[in-house]
Amino acid sequence: MSADPIENRSPDEPTLGVLGIIRQNGRLLMIQRSATVRAPLTWCFPGGTIEAGETQTQALVREMREEINVDVEPGEKLMTQTKHGGRLVLHCWSATILSGEPTANPKEVADLAWMTPAEVRAKDGVLPGTCWILDGIGL
Repeated sequence: MSADPIENRSPDEPTLGVLGIIRQNGRLLMIQRSATVRAPLTWCFPGGTIEAGETQTQALVREMREEINVDVEPGEKLMTQTKHGGRLVLHCWSATILSGEPTANPKEVADLAWMTPAEVRAKDGVLPGTCWILDGIGL
C-alpha cells in the first residue's frame, strides 16, 4: 500500500516525511541523529524526507538503506503525525528487515539501539513527538 508520488510541491506546502517503525523481540529500532543534521543528537525512529516523485513506501525503503544500511519490506501505515503548525507531516510505517544488519551511516546517524517502548519513554534526548507516536500506535 503506497501513497501517490509527491510532485512539484510549492514552498507553502508542508515537508513530508516517512518514519520506519521496526520491531523485533518486543524492541524498537531507534537512532540517534548525527551532530550535523536537524535536531542533532536526538533519539527517534529512522526516516527522512519524501523526495519528489517518490511514494511513501519508496521513501521508506530508500531512507532505511541510507540511514541504517538495511533493506526493508514496508508493512502497514500506522499513523500520520503533523508537527510544527502543519509544516511537517510524518507518515509512520511498520517495516520488516529483509537483509542487512542495522548499522549507522555516520553522515546521518550517530548511534542506534534496540529499545523497549518503556526504554524509549525514559531515554534522555528523545525527539519531541516520538512518545506521541508510541501512544498513537498503542505501544
